[in-house]
Amino acid sequence: MNPMSADSRRGLLASLRSAVPAALSCSLILSGCAGGADAPVPTRVGTATPVPMSTPTDPSPVDSASSDMKALTAVTVASLTPDEALDPRQVGKRIRWAGAIHQIAPTGRGVCLTILYAPGGDAGQPRWSREATPGTFRACTDGSYDRTLVGETTNVTIIGRISGKANIGMGGGSSPGPVVEIEKLFRWSDCLSGDTSPDCSIGFVMPGAAPDE
Repeated sequence: MNPMSADSRRGLLASLRSAVPAALSCSLILSGCAGGADAPVPTRVGTATPVPMSTPTDPSPVDSASSDMKALTAVTVASLTPDEALDPRQVGKRIRWAGAIHQIAPTGRGVCLTILYAPGGDAGQPRWSREATPGTFRACTDGSYDRTLVGETTNVTIIGRISGKANIGMGGGSSPGPVVEIEKLFRWSDCLSGDTSPDCSIGFVMPGAAPDE
């Protein structure tokens, strides 16, 4: 074996010195440098596969409203008016009553809504007419509703169970009316089609944890 000359040794050391930083740099970028045929080159580093923007991750407002309306009409309820529900034998029956909110009052555990009753249409919506004989009922729940969505004059449909009766005040007087424990509250809107403002949303509204003050 021929001994290596001094010049050759100096050239080899210089090559090694330049190769070491390059190797370290490759390791710092997660082996992104291919050292040979067996070294895979990653296409992404530290990221998940992106979701195409055209693929929706949540249902659209229209789809949600349609789904809520189907659930609203699918529930099995007793065919009762508020006047008929005053009979103590009706306590515990599930009802689906429509109307407009007249007043919202806080309670120790949540809120109670005083609702002016209207017969429900085919989709469960309030159906107002001159021939209608409106009654009133009180609907109560734990927590409170967002006043942007549920306030005085809001048209709603209530699914709930009759829990008793109470004297309900309207226009300076009061008369007996049924009390309902709310299971679900459906909010209606008379906004123009396509309006996506929060106060134009249609569908079920869930109460928050704290009662209104």
